[in-house]
Amino acid sequence: MSVTTAQDALRSIAGKEEERFLSAFFVLYKTARLVDKDNKTFLNQSEKFYNTLMPICDKFGSVNLKNISGRFFVNESIVRFDGSGLSGADSIITEWNELGIGGVSFNEEISKDEAERFFIFMAKIKPNAENLESLSLKLKANNLAAVQLFSKAADGEDAELLTEEARRQLRTQARSTFFKAMEVVQEIVVSTKSDSEINISKTKRVVHSLLDQISQDESSLIELASIKNFDDYTFAHSTNVAVYSLTIGVRLGLDRARLSQLGFSALFHDIGKVKLPTDLINKPDAYDENDWIQMQRHPLLGAKTILRNMKFDVHTARAARGAFEHHINNDFTGYPMLRLEKVETTLFSKIISIVDSFDALTSGRVYLKKSIEPEDVIKKMQYQMKIKFDEFLLKLFNDIIGVYPVGSLVLLTTDEIALVLSNNKTDKSKPFVKIVGDKNGIHQSPIWFDLASEENNDRKIVRKIDPENHGLDIKDFILEV
Repeated sequence: MSVTTAQDALRSIAGKEEERFLSAFFVLYKTARLVDKDNKTFLNQSEKFYNTLMPICDKFGSVNLKNISGRFFVNESIVRFDGSGLSGADSIITEWNELGIGGVSFNEEISKDEAERFFIFMAKIKPNAENLESLSLKLKANNLAAVQLFSKAADGEDAELLTEEARRQLRTQARSTFFKAMEVVQEIVVSTKSDSEINISKTKRVVHSLLDQISQDESSLIELASIKNFDDYTFAHSTNVAVYSLTIGVRLGLDRARLSQLGFSALFHDIGKVKLPTDLINKPDAYDENDWIQMQRHPLLGAKTILRNMKFDVHTARAARGAFEHHINNDFTGYPMLRLEKVETTLFSKIISIVDSFDALTSGRVYLKKSIEPEDVIKKMQYQMKIKFDEFLLKLFNDIIGVYPVGSLVLLTTDEIALVLSNNKTDKSKPFVKIVGDKNGIHQSPIWFDLASEENNDRKIVRKIDPENHGLDIKDFILEV
């Protein structure tokens, strides 16, 4: 047997083998709680689990499953896994947190019988009556030496455990997912212009990829969405709206089916613009009254295009309504004004309305003279809240954007220049950053820091930096993994 080391595992995000193992682990865990050990369903799931466990054991000598900051790791590699799905992983992790469990390890000598006895044992535990120490003693007493429980990381240790290499893996995967989504949007636009068939299955798959990425690491995609100077704004805008919409949806706790429909709707929200004159869409000057009259046709054109060109199902229906409603305000003003009575817009439409406006204003669309800073856009939107936007959803989105939006360049008290990578949940004034330069110039190798950690008390944010004033392009720093 050739054993691969844990360090080797860090070189890439875990593959399908680890994904199947993780899914089989939690499905069997859940099944053990519901049925008897002799039940056919339990035995079938046990067989599936053991068949996914042993190939990884053969490769690494053992299998370590950990949950760190809501992310799943198998032998130190990040696994793209949605804990809110059918596996019921989220509820199990919640229970683990109460017990102080951070993960579990299986060594290569474990038998199928031992694996089954472990799950039966875990299914019977009660969080209010057990802890990690008592469980570990009982595992030994039950002759389960091939299984070991890990302790949960103490508060403040998660950032250290989530290594720089792991973060690089997440960012690399996010970039691949983001640009694949942009490619799909481009294909949608080309197909719509020629009235060709749109590849719905491919579109749904890319939405699921975005969702999987957000479930594991929302900040990397939001960072990419903060780039406002992509060559073709149309493709980037629809992708950004999908990213922001799915992030809100995940924060709301929507199930995977509805998240899939939300992401699908977001990608198609502006499809009606394909039916407008190209010179109007690409006009470099501010719009006049006639331009706006034409532009305000795109929600209706979008709904018609979706219903005419796609097979009708729940995704299509929600997308058509999202396209039609995303410019109808909270007080029923806006456009199009075709309804005889005031009907409440859908949750999806309300979400898309917020993120569409945010991305438009921060991007500096062709019919705007200049982009607006994210924090100024949020203030503007809050001022318009009762008229245009849902108050609760806007507050939730504001929390996602944060005090220092992901993708911002900031000056630190140490005279260093840093790129904001993600917000700190407990202190939004101290985000996770990548230091890219100082007064001596731009670093060849950026350094990653958590400003909320004690060792970085001397590093505080002084103010945001306008990249253009310093001859810098934010895209260069973001796309550098």
